[in-house]
Amino acid sequence: MTTTTSRAGPHAEFAGLQPLARRFKTWRATRPRGQRIPEELWQEATELARIHGLNPTVAMLKLNYYDLQRRLQAGGIPRRGRGRGPLFVELPPVPVAAGGGERSTVELVQAGGARLILRLTDAGPTDLLPLVQLFLRHGR
Repeated sequence: MTTTTSRAGPHAEFAGLQPLARRFKTWRATRPRGQRIPEELWQEATELARIHGLNPTVAMLKLNYYDLQRRLQAGGIPRRGRGRGPLFVELPPVPVAAGGGERSTVELVQAGGARLILRLTDAGPTDLLPLVQLFLRHGR
């Protein structure tokens, strides 16, 4: 039987939460007992919850689910996956080399109807990967 190990932990997908999780840990270690979470930390937590979702954010930051949910709803921006309208990102045009280049088009469509069309000249997989990952992350 062969076993494989992964260097990525169970929350590797939510690596963007780790710096804030460290800040929360430091704040908790140095605060006087009973002190409320500073508004700055709450604001960052709600921004990340909009990106990563409520449950992963609560788990990584060790927050109260209902407190973070209330702050998300008070912000007026819907949580991930609930009634979100289409997201449009316009990128500046890619400059064309003087000699011209091979033009390629990549089109991605998610089940919810979100669509990404990239028309690029001389773009390779390493150029497209960050854009595709960002698009897929917002479609969850």
